[in-house]
Amino acid sequence: MAAPTKGNTTNSSATPGASSKNYTHTQNTGDDGLIVVQLSMTNNRNFTGATYGGEAMTQLYQINRGGLGQKMAFYYLENPPTGSNTLTLSFSASVWNGVSVHIRSFTDSGGVGASQRTGGQPSPHSGNITVEEDSLIMTTSCCVNVILTQQIPTGTNRTFTTHNVNRQVATGAISANAGHSAGTINVRATSASGNLTLDRTEIKGLSSSVDTSGGDFFAMF
Repeated sequence: MAAPTKGNTTNSSATPGASSKNYTHTQNTGDDGLIVVQLSMTNNRNFTGATYGGEAMTQLYQINRGGLGQKMAFYYLENPPTGSNTLTLSFSASVWNGVSVHIRSFTDSGGVGASQRTGGQPSPHSGNITVEEDSLIMTTSCCVNVILTQQIPTGTNRTFTTHNVNRQVATGAISANAGHSAGTINVRATSASGNLTLDRTEIKGLSSSVDTSGGDFFAMF
């Protein structure tokens, strides 16, 4: 196994002002590509679809965080077109508030794996996720107040982007490049005060099914 290779990122908190919005993102060149999108906006609208380079993306989840008045979602696309392409988000109606958008590319990825989500809890908010060998973990949190940390695993602070879109949203935090050992990993989010959510998603490493060590290879049919 090998951990996925992290690629380009794009962030936005712009207000669409319509029932769809386009974003430009560049997918890195390389085998076994993956592009993911972490999303959050006020909960009076729904995310109804996403495309990248004209290809439909798969929705992993969409959750109404009613206590925080926020809608959270995650989309992904395996083997997306490389280079600069348009990512289009669609909404159930025109959106007049900012939308938190974090787009990230990978290569050498085995795709999206496990996903766990917990609603508003007091800080510090911890949660587990069980992952495969060499996987990475991405997190998203929202809170009415300032989000201080995203820890992957607990005790290890990771860099994240903050968007103020109705609520404070921490997005884009991801594990260190080496990935995790297989098993259950505890992650944590902290805030200055108030309840906050914690969504965590596994980005799987690439299985190695071919011995490339240079030894002789024999096949029997």
